[in-house]
Amino acid sequence: MEQLEGDNTCMAALSLEDRVVAQDQPFEMYTHQHQHQCAGGGGADEVVGTTTTKKKKQKKKKKAAATKLGLLSDGDSAAGVHLLLPSQKLVEKNFPWTTVIRPRRGRCAIATRAIKAGEVVIAEQAVAFVPRSQDHTAVCHACCKDLGHNSFSFECPVCKHVVYCQECQAKALDNHSSWCAVSQQLNEIAKKSDCDEDLLRFVLALALRQPSRSEHSKKDALGLQTHQDKVSAAWKASVKKGCSLLLSTYESSLGNAGGANQHKETSLHSSVEELQILAMLVNTNAHGMGAQGLHNTDVALGIFPFVSMLNHSCWPNCCFASEGSVMYVRATQDIAKDSELCVSYINLYEPRGVRKQNLADSKHFDCSCPRCSEPLISSIDRFLEGCLCTVRGCSGVLLKSSSLHAKNVKSEDNSLSSWECDLCSHVVDPHAPGPLFPGKALTLDNKPWELVPAAENSFAAAMGVYRERRFKDARVLLERFLADFSGKLHPLHVLLFDALTPLMNCCRAMGDAAEGSRFCHIILDCLEKVIPGLSLELANFYFCLGEMYSERAEARSTSQVLAKRYRKQAQETFQRVRAIRETCLGKANLPPY
Repeated sequence: MEQLEGDNTCMAALSLEDRVVAQDQPFEMYTHQHQHQCAGGGGADEVVGTTTTKKKKQKKKKKAAATKLGLLSDGDSAAGVHLLLPSQKLVEKNFPWTTVIRPRRGRCAIATRAIKAGEVVIAEQAVAFVPRSQDHTAVCHACCKDLGHNSFSFECPVCKHVVYCQECQAKALDNHSSWCAVSQQLNEIAKKSDCDEDLLRFVLALALRQPSRSEHSKKDALGLQTHQDKVSAAWKASVKKGCSLLLSTYESSLGNAGGANQHKETSLHSSVEELQILAMLVNTNAHGMGAQGLHNTDVALGIFPFVSMLNHSCWPNCCFASEGSVMYVRATQDIAKDSELCVSYINLYEPRGVRKQNLADSKHFDCSCPRCSEPLISSIDRFLEGCLCTVRGCSGVLLKSSSLHAKNVKSEDNSLSSWECDLCSHVVDPHAPGPLFPGKALTLDNKPWELVPAAENSFAAAMGVYRERRFKDARVLLERFLADFSGKLHPLHVLLFDALTPLMNCCRAMGDAAEGSRFCHIILDCLEKVIPGLSLELANFYFCLGEMYSERAEARSTSQVLAKRYRKQAQETFQRVRAIRETCLGKANLPPY
């Protein structure tokens, strides 16, 4: 994402034009989707003709807006046209990769030499960024510096939204004065248009930036894909209304401020159509930015054109993390020459269908990475959604036949699907005539189409109590959930895995480090089996484990012999954390709270 302030003028070893990353959070996921109905009636031929003419005019407007901004048109995007970003060749001279076009993958970043684990492959300053509304006091709105408890910060007394650090305060506030009045009204505009407030704030930041500043960084951002032809009509309608209100409110605020020269200098120089296109660009290419502490929380969103050149993979070989307004991408493993560099856009401990749907909805592509391309019958993905086969002596898992054989069955038809074992090929059909298991009473174990919904309901009930911070009651419900469904769902099943972290937290809240560490061991075992490679998530769980070893060592009831063992285990675990963080972050330290 692009950054709001600062001139980008020089080229350094690890930055382009002074531009030196939880998971992507597309704005489309945060806007409410409306169902629009067309008014019917007589005169069908006349309505069609009018609608066609109107659509042609709208298409011309959008194409003109895209041309003015320097973006690909809908036709170019649909045809798979991928152009080099303006500064791309300059960047590739400084980093160990180049771009090629590959079928079904589009633009790919390919290693031009062998890359070592921990090596920086991209270091890029945001072209623009905006802090998330719920975290707007966490970082400086000018440099994205973390505003800790002991840091000086200054909040705008008028809009009470923007916050600056001591170093940025004077210059940033002067710049902010031109759009402070609009900032006060963005929340109301978002409500009226049913559009995400942070998206509108980002669009405003990009629009304000366009008339000036470094041309290269701006054009690099505008050279990214927008997927205009793939976003939903409801989302487009909400964004159009939001951009229209944003533009009118901004121009009105300038008029009220007075001064022809000031109006000329701070005008958005953008039409509603151009603002819409900027919104689509942000929706497709926004990256999370945030703290590198224990929770790895995204506190801001930014545009990073060259980070966006790296495609997604459900088995990534790189990870990204930000420091201030700079995003660093590092290799998490040794990468051979001519291999593709990939990062992850989503939570990877999800069943294949969920991952693919998330990427289709938020990033508008069908994932064809090696993990998603491997036949499900031989992939570890089958365990994340499988129930244990009940045939005596079989160690296989029951999967929906539609998933096992990769049939594209609509989600609403999934309840009609039969289930099939990956090993013994035993089929269980909810609509088969006669008893499923002759001579055997039916139980939940033998009806996976009922077992999975029952597990989902039980888990949801436990999580409801957990979110109320009733840790004692939540622990009872979560332990009961595991007792009821372990041995029925595969041990790596996503529902069983998702119950482990809140259960570990309940144990810690109750001072039971022994049970907490046991659950943490299971979490780590699952993660390392399903998602091989290093990640900050893995480091954080190891850190929790190390803390619990330390707690057990210091407990009064612990003998000296056990205390010595726990201290050694804690030391070894913290060393593991440092090693992972050094690879992923370039820092061999423990995460701050």
